[in-house]
Amino acid sequence: MKKLFLLLILFLGIFSDLRAEKVDPSASSYELREKSKFRTDVFDFSGAYPNLENIDIDARRKKRVEMLLTGDYPLLEKVNYEGSFGNMIGKFTGSFPKLTLVNFLSSSAAMEIDLTGEWKQSCEINVRGSTGNISLTLPKDVGVIVHTKTGTSGKVVNNGLTKKGWGWTNKTFVN
Repeated sequence: MKKLFLLLILFLGIFSDLRAEKVDPSASSYELREKSKFRTDVFDFSGAYPNLENIDIDARRKKRVEMLLTGDYPLLEKVNYEGSFGNMIGKFTGSFPKLTLVNFLSSSAAMEIDLTGEWKQSCEINVRGSTGNISLTLPKDVGVIVHTKTGTSGKVVNNGLTKKGWGWTNKTFVN
């Protein structure tokens, strides 16, 4: 019997942007930081973390943040990120067999989040921001449903998603 993996994404924002391949996977994080003249705070969890269960990042006083989860996390269950302003780039391109909850909370930061990692089970991902662009790169081989709420001047731009009921789904999503 074929398993269905569901990735649920909820986010609020004035402008929300759902596009595929937004993050350039060929550029290393070092190369991206070198292009910028400004300081970037990097939370680098690349590699193997066999005993890591939870990640809590408080970046409320950081202006430019990069969060890298590009390794193997066999016990990781929850990730919480809280920021306030500036820019946040998140790369979830690793393996997450037990991850069930991811929260991104930011008051006025632009967020660019790559979620193309290896998802083994359903995971609820909440992305919440009152202002700033939110750009998500979604996995192609996992069923996805996206629920959105925007402000009065906000709009949702999507690439490859279909409006279904209260949300947007990709071709892999089966209800």
